[in-house]
Amino acid sequence: MKYPHRKLYSLKRKIHFCIWLKALFFSLAVSGVLALLVSVLSLFIVIPFVRIKLFYILAAGIALSVIAAVVLTPRKRDVIIAADSLGLNERVITAWYLRNDDSPVAELQRRDMAAVVDAIDLKREYKAGIRYRFLLAAAVFFCLAYAVSLFPGRVWRQTLLREALITEMKKQEKNIEEKLKEQKEEHPELTEEQLKELEEALQRLKDDFKKAKTEEDALKALAQMGNKMKELQSADPMKDMKALIDAFSASPLASGLADALSEDDKNLLEQELAKLMSDIEQEGNMQELAEILEQILENMPAGSMFAESVQELAMSAASGVSDASQTAESISELIENIREATENGQSFAQASGEIGNASRAARRAISSVDKSVAQAGGNQGGNRSEGQGNQSGEGQGNQSGEGKGNQPGEGSSGSKGQGSKSQGSGSGQGAGEGSTSEDAGYHEGDEPGGGRAPGQRKETEYERIYMPERLGGEGNESTLPGQKLESGSSTFSEADGAPVQKGAMIPYRDVLTEYRHQAVQTMERQEIPSGLKSLIRDYFSSLE
Repeated sequence: MKYPHRKLYSLKRKIHFCIWLKALFFSLAVSGVLALLVSVLSLFIVIPFVRIKLFYILAAGIALSVIAAVVLTPRKRDVIIAADSLGLNERVITAWYLRNDDSPVAELQRRDMAAVVDAIDLKREYKAGIRYRFLLAAAVFFCLAYAVSLFPGRVWRQTLLREALITEMKKQEKNIEEKLKEQKEEHPELTEEQLKELEEALQRLKDDFKKAKTEEDALKALAQMGNKMKELQSADPMKDMKALIDAFSASPLASGLADALSEDDKNLLEQELAKLMSDIEQEGNMQELAEILEQILENMPAGSMFAESVQELAMSAASGVSDASQTAESISELIENIREATENGQSFAQASGEIGNASRAARRAISSVDKSVAQAGGNQGGNRSEGQGNQSGEGQGNQSGEGKGNQPGEGSSGSKGQGSKSQGSGSGQGAGEGSTSEDAGYHEGDEPGGGRAPGQRKETEYERIYMPERLGGEGNESTLPGQKLESGSSTFSEADGAPVQKGAMIPYRDVLTEYRHQAVQTMERQEIPSGLKSLIRDYFSSLE
């Protein structure tokens, strides 16, 4: 039934709008509380792209208010009561109850109601009583949430690493997908089975990337894809064809097919397929064909792209789901696909190789994420570690220079140690007695009077690692004959071709990513218990 007056429609829209505003402000306030909670949690647990998630929460609050507005549409009775509350003295509700009454009194009542309603602006007179404090609270909560998200929390470095990893994974996933499209355009002759193998490998990579939480997970997914591409690249469809011929020739039921395939005679193949279709209609022959197909599956090389099709065909024949004509047609399609794959083997190998190269490039890019994040946050990390330098001043300060120059491969630093190391011994002794002078406690490589305050130190020996391949480039050992002197210095003789000037000790952070990557690859190649894998990951995490 329609409203008794057209102005009530505008009042209904005003009421509906006010309901939406109330729902919006309340939803924003709740979203603000949730955003602040998420922002605080991001200081203690890894929540990547937390500021973007704050905007998602805001958008969710707005969407929730819209849904609430749709559900909370004002009822007709509520609109009429609201109109009467604006000074109409129940004229509207009375006219509404008399809407089906045709008596003169009812008509007079309706005219009186219409005259009064026309005289006032119901839309303007209606006051919703909206509480703007919810909107103010929402603004405060969101501002606080955004401000808290700017503070570096306990997991600040891990969050940066996760964000960089997610960004790089999306980038590399897009690159590999574009490479697949490029190979499709360059090699339109690829069969459906070949394209299916490539697309499934890409989809598997996408699924693994969605589950990846660490750099190791992403590298493992890329390693699996790279291995799959190598497997496809080295696949030989001729071996699949040979598996068909061997299995067919061993059975009288399909020996004619083996002859047709061996002679590559299409006409003979069609005749043999027709003969096979009529033969398998007889009782028992369908089961024999299923056994032949199972034998083909066993003879196929590992990782064959046609193994799944043969398995489905064998199961269909064994269960009797497909009739003779459908089975013969499926065998014909299988043979045709293998023949096309044989002709397009070089193109498929090239496409697989290009995608494999893209996956290897992605592995290199992702393996450098940790190092790039470490370099970006190196200054802050270095300042935090240097704050503990004073605790090793005593042990380092008491060391004498004797024998320091006798370390293999450090002949150049040995000659330098004649001056600085002996002086370092004297200054270090002062630190051992609790001296607080600025030059006290410095160790190898420090210059006297350098002005380093207590608690500030250089990179200590345990932060450096021996890398033999960084010497001559090939990791060969280089021996220098030398002589130890009583004064604490050392002498050395030049060795032809010994690249000792490059140095053997480097900061371990420079090679941490490389070592981590090598460990992940080793765990993938070997069967290692999951508990041990977790220990290895924790070990590398502790070195950060």
